[in-house]
Amino acid sequence: MNKIIVIGASTLFLAGCGASASIDMDTSMAFNQAQTTEAQLKLIVDGETVLPSLPPFFSGDKVYVPAKVLMEYYSSEQQWDNATKTLTISDGSSRYVLKPGNEYMQGDGYQNALGGPGILRNGNFYIPTDAINSLSGADVKLNASRSEVSITSGDVSTTVRTPSEPLAIATENDQVKLYTALKNGDIYEGFVVEVNGNKHTFNWEAPRLLGYTPEIHYADIDQDGQEEVVVILWLGTGTGMSMQELHVIKPNQWKEMNVPSADKAVSAFVTSKISNEKGDALIQIQVKGSTPSMVTMRYPDRGEDGNLGEKAGIGAVTYYMVEEGKLKAETNVYIGFLESIGTLTFSYKSGNDGMEPESIRFEPHEEYASYVVGKQL
Repeated sequence: MNKIIVIGASTLFLAGCGASASIDMDTSMAFNQAQTTEAQLKLIVDGETVLPSLPPFFSGDKVYVPAKVLMEYYSSEQQWDNATKTLTISDGSSRYVLKPGNEYMQGDGYQNALGGPGILRNGNFYIPTDAINSLSGADVKLNASRSEVSITSGDVSTTVRTPSEPLAIATENDQVKLYTALKNGDIYEGFVVEVNGNKHTFNWEAPRLLGYTPEIHYADIDQDGQEEVVVILWLGTGTGMSMQELHVIKPNQWKEMNVPSADKAVSAFVTSKISNEKGDALIQIQVKGSTPSMVTMRYPDRGEDGNLGEKAGIGAVTYYMVEEGKLKAETNVYIGFLESIGTLTFSYKSGNDGMEPESIRFEPHEEYASYVVGKQL
């Protein structure tokens, strides 16, 4: 694996801090100025045209882009030394030196191949597109008509741009969209919510998980006559765990509503008890509120299992959804080491201070249904 990616977020190309500086180069020193008969190429970064005055070009079979494009992904400084004919890229703690004609970049005690010689053209330093992926993790594509070079942030990229393509669009209204404000490696740092062309940034963070895309919805979930924006982010998945995070916004004020997470919302309404009943584990789940109920389960030969504890846990697996204009949630009930025995489901309703749960229901998982010895409604 390329060394720059391996050495991690403290290096320049994985850094997300520091101020950008312009490049001051001697335009009279044009090294190996490549010529092309192709029409002028466009440079597209995360769906947006950038650096139109510095178009990419062909040199032989290789496409070159300005080194300045790295500043579209990383807050860094680029300084040109006309005496030594070198370009230094730094973030204050690491520095990398590129020189026209060299097919490598000099780092701190090592060299990194660029995939072709650096080129000084019209006073600006260019690098082969082959180097973009190895330096930043970004993906580069030349379209079929050979008119556009498109660069898309990769998992190890730290883009300082807001991509033009949304992460999610509300099924209820296609003018309600969710963007990432900053992609920092495998983390979304901040989000942008758009409603009917108006945008607002929120400083939520969430991991970038393959196959687990954030969701956005638009519905009047508190029944006040105005729609709210509901954003559902994935926090992580794993053995016995699957977690989402919920945000609800009043778009006319860009104010976030007080909506407790599913596990916290039901904690005041659900009590449990685990006891040893003749060698079996007796598990009681009691739900209070407007629709009270109790489920009693007898788990054979588990009464002496000290790992079960004295009461069940809530919330290792949590999901949110918007259905028929209502915000709904489900969160699991578990015993021992995240052994899920059933699910609590409910809808949110408007309360005195934000949203609160209503109609909480506990249902044992199918494989535990035979352990149920009593239900009280």
